Amino acid sequence: MCAGGIVQAMFPGDISAVNTSLSQDTSVAQGVFIEMFMTAELVFVVLMLAAEKSKSTFLAPIGIGLALFVAMMGGVYFTGGSLNPARSFGPAVASASFVGYHWIYWVGPLLGALLASAYYRFVKHFNYEQANPGQDSSGGHFSA
Repeated sequence: MCAGGIVQAMFPGDISAVNTSLSQDTSVAQGVFIEMFMTAELVFVVLMLAAEKSKSTFLAPIGIGLALFVAMMGGVYFTGGSLNPARSFGPAVASASFVGYHWIYWVGPLLGALLASAYYRFVKHFNYEQANPGQDSSGGHFSA
């Protein structure tokens, strides 16, 4: 909200131009599911790259940035690519204009985070680490 207010004060023009909104061809139900799946993709990548510790954890920011890029490229046309309620709420407060379907930018990411965490628990339950045993070992020998 503060950032939206600062942008409104610093730059000429109407800040409502940066409000997230659905495209004309996207229904509210489609918007919820698009936001949900984009957020689920991003959250799952964060969980697998940053929360799971491995030799390649230092590369997590690259993977997370690429995941965000892919999600935004896939969804910005349809929903404005919020993926985070703060992204939609700040400009809406600063411009004092909330669209009637603003709630999808809260419900979609919430459902996406729940979906990603459920899938993360699923793969952890079935020991995904065993799919590539020894991946973090420092030795160059393969053992059978």
